[in-house]
Amino acid sequence: MSHAVDAVDAAAIALNERSWTPSDYELTLARDFLTRRDGLPPRLLPGMPACPSPQGWVTQHVLWLEDVSHLADGLLAAWHDWLADGPMVALLAAYANLARSAVPLAAQLAQDWAAEWQAPPSAQETSWWEDWRLPAEQRRQIDALTDRLIMAGAVVVMAVNRGETGR
Repeated sequence: MSHAVDAVDAAAIALNERSWTPSDYELTLARDFLTRRDGLPPRLLPGMPACPSPQGWVTQHVLWLEDVSHLADGLLAAWHDWLADGPMVALLAAYANLARSAVPLAAQLAQDWAAEWQAPPSAQETSWWEDWRLPAEQRRQIDALTDRLIMAGAVVVMAVNRGETGR
């Protein structure tokens, strides 16, 4: 994960020092990523009830991280011919790498869920299941990952703002 943090820090420093102003292609890629990321629908495991809290299940967040990693990877692959590398590509690759670190957990949760529930559980049973499958330490790790993703996302937004106003 240190490479991801390094790329985020490098992009933030370059923006602050004004040694990088995103190109039109970089701006289009970043805007497309942010729009699609913000439009990702919440995803539940099959048979998982809706969460009574507006925050959603922790599992939903882990699945969202998986979806975000796939989204970023797909956009980077699609844009490769126009932007082989550069600060925006490194920044979005760092974002994808951070999110991708949750993919094994998403797969494990899906496997455990499928093995343990033959009939849809209640919201209370789902809460107990999450307490069992996502203990406090793991939730702290997810929170720390989310904090790093928020910082990376903030740098993407900062790059878009700089690119739009720095011309």
